[in-house]
Order: sequence, then structure tokens, then C-alpha cells
Amino acid sequence: MDKKGYISRIREDLSNGQKHSKTTIESIAKSFGITNKNLVKEFTELAIVLNAREIAHDNSLTTHEKYLDIVALYQSQVNLSMRTSMSVLMQQYSTPAPISFLASNYIKSPLNDALYLEPSAGNGLLSIALPYHQTYVNELDDVRLSNLKDQPFAKVNSWDALKPPYAYDRTFDGIVTNPPFGSLSEPMLFGKFKIKRLEHAMALNALRCMKDKGKASIIIGGHTTWDEHNRVTAGQNRIFLNYLYHFYNVEDIIPINGKKLYSRQGTSVNTRLILIDGAKDTPEGAAPLKNKLHSTMVNSHEELWDRVWLEPESTSNDKHDLSLIKLRAKAILIKQKQLSV
Repeated sequence: MDKKGYISRIREDLSNGQKHSKTTIESIAKSFGITNKNLVKEFTELAIVLNAREIAHDNSLTTHEKYLDIVALYQSQVNLSMRTSMSVLMQQYSTPAPISFLASNYIKSPLNDALYLEPSAGNGLLSIALPYHQTYVNELDDVRLSNLKDQPFAKVNSWDALKPPYAYDRTFDGIVTNPPFGSLSEPMLFGKFKIKRLEHAMALNALRCMKDKGKASIIIGGHTTWDEHNRVTAGQNRIFLNYLYHFYNVEDIIPINGKKLYSRQGTSVNTRLILIDGAKDTPEGAAPLKNKLHSTMVNSHEELWDRVWLEPESTSNDKHDLSLIKLRAKAILIKQKQLSV
């Protein structure tokens, strides 16, 4: 099995805008001695990770230009719909590269000694905007753990993300995570808040590792719903959001259209990107009533960029930005057609 050769080939095809189907990608993998469908999926995603990271750290580009190129990369990648028994068991749905770029960029600090943590890191996609030597990653899956070890992260671990080491308490300047979803066998208590969802508990345990002035990007499934009084609908979602708003400065909760922005990762489930800017000095309050911002779903990459708003100076001319996106997307499509002839 020639893992490096396969990844190098897929990276080259991605750079050239060569589009693949599930059939062609598996055929190429077979030529490198890779027949296990789980390995094909994970190695293909690693190639995407490495290309996206290369773009994210290209100092010749503005943040917005990096984002546009990563959107183009996402649009040219193969649909990672190869679901295996392991990925189903572990509920492994990696975050698309454009969302990953914005989420990791949001938490990035100007400090050269800042530290970051991704406690359910997969192949490293969600940390693409962060410096390797300042980023700690954690993963239980053996294949993904091996892929992380192939990259020069500051530290690669494999502890239970429900139980981060106590040595990590309030250690990191930034937390970025997309925890697997599911129900807990037994509820976990966070103070007086009883948490029953796996993804909620993993997110809150990750936040335990964040400095009080740190920042966090959290991705969880579903969209927020409200009752007839405009409160978050009663249940586990309300408890989780009440906890977040009580203890942290929640800057935004962005509902993302899964069919429009997630499908090439093998799922169309709706998600939310939660942006947190530090802990509250004095814990107080609860999830707010329904408002237009939090109930407005993001349906495109342009809308997501505007919502996260990383580089406001680059969005001063909306028509110009939209033209750039269309031109780059058109160039990718033309290149793909030429290569398919």
C-alpha cells in the first residue's frame, strides 16, 4: 500500500481542478494498493486537508482570497459519501474546508505563543488555519490518529474527549471542535445543568480547557427551534444553550444549510456554528428569545463569510466580492471540463 503516493496524486489532481467520482477515486486508490473503502475515504480527506492548509497559510493572499480559493477547492473535491461501518459507528462527519477555515480563523490569536486545542480532530480539517506548532489535537480513531501523526502538530493525543486531562484546564487560547453526535448512556452534570447529549458534553468539556479570555468555535448538529413564547424549545438544546449563555460570551449562533454547504462531506445534516468570545466575568443570564439574526439560515459560502466577518475591509465592495467568487468557480469548472475531455 502506497499511502504517500496516493495522497500526492490526489493533491495534484485537486490543485489542477481535476474532479473525481466515487468510482474514479476508488480506481486510483486501487492502483496504489488501497482497496479498503475506509482508508480510501480517510486518505482522500487527508489530501484535501493538506491542500486546504497550504492555501490557508499562503501569505501572498488576503484572508478573503484564501477563503475563496478554499471554497473552490471544496467545490472540486470528490463527494466523500463513502460511509463505512466505522464512520457510522463513530458518527464521523468532518467539517467542510470553507467552514473549517472560518471556524479556525475566528479563534486565531495574534500572539506567537498562543495555544489551540481540537479535541475530536479527525484528519485535522477543522484546524487548517492554525499553526501546526501551536496546535494540540486529539483523536480516538486509529486511522485518523495516524494521519494526524503524519502532520507536525505540537501534540497528538488519544484521550477520551469527555474527560480532557485536568492539566489542560484553562490552558488554551482557542478551542475549535465538531464533536460526534449521539446520546449519553448516563447524563453528565455541569453544575446544575444536566447534559444528556454526547456532542453537548464534549463541547462543554472542551470549553473547560479554554482560558477565560480565549475564543471558541463549536459546530453541532441541527438548528435552534423556538416555542410559542419565542424561547428556545424545551429540552436538551435549551439546557445546553442556557449553559453557554450563562457562562460565556456567545457572539453568534449561525444556522448552516447542510444541503448547500455540507453535502460534499457525505452528509446534508443541518448544523450550527457557535462563536464564543471568552467567559463571562460574572455568570448570568440564559439563552435569548428568538431574534432575526439567530433564526436566519446561511445558504451560501458568501453569506457565511459575511456572517463570520473575519476581514471587514475586504467586504467593502459586495459586488466585487461576488464577481471574484463567480470567476474563481467558473475557472475551476472550465479546468475540470478540459481535463475530462
